[in-house]
Amino acid sequence: MNFQDLPVQARALLKDLAFRTPMARWVAHRWQYNFSPSQLGFLCSCLDRTRDVPGPVFEVGCFAGVTTVFLNKHMSAEGMEKPYYAFDTFGGFVEADVAFESDRRGKQRSQLQGFTDNRKEWFDATMALNGVTRTRSVQADVNTFDFGSLDAPSFCLLDVDLYRPVRSVLEALYDRLPSGAIVVVDDCKDAVAFDGALQAYREFIGLHGLPERIVHGKLGVIEKP
Repeated sequence: MNFQDLPVQARALLKDLAFRTPMARWVAHRWQYNFSPSQLGFLCSCLDRTRDVPGPVFEVGCFAGVTTVFLNKHMSAEGMEKPYYAFDTFGGFVEADVAFESDRRGKQRSQLQGFTDNRKEWFDATMALNGVTRTRSVQADVNTFDFGSLDAPSFCLLDVDLYRPVRSVLEALYDRLPSGAIVVVDDCKDAVAFDGALQAYREFIGLHGLPERIVHGKLGVIEKP
């Protein structure tokens, strides 16, 4: 039986009991996003600006799908019917990427842990529970995934944190992007554990003669002329 199917009095009693225990953190509303409200708003504005640009939406690095649901709900509310691809290892960072950060960028391996408590089937179940039907999840190492097997995206949120996967995805996508497409690279912030994303972003735009634009504290923007 679904919790919402219980009588009102029974639901109230169970919630009251939960709020008196450590279970309160699972009952009370909590901010679940790794983005601030202004950052989420900016991502929605990028979807709005690219709605008439041909191509699907990519989210490269989606973890549990919280942001995926948010962006898909925005697309549905605005009548955007584009395919949406969500890429992730669904098991944490790739060892070669961690080794690069440790051996070449001087990062401590202890800084590069997390995101391992995840499974593709959990992500897919989250989409189903939220009525998100346009999204296809892709389990892959994005350093080696054949992005040429898919249409180039009109909008891409690139949220893979480390240098190698950010650089690999930018190299794989940029030349194929349609005019007007937007890529947003998350974690473009200096002197933090995941500043490999910033290094990859800056190297890439420098190589291609593109302007640096970092908004809302950490979102590196690339627009295809």
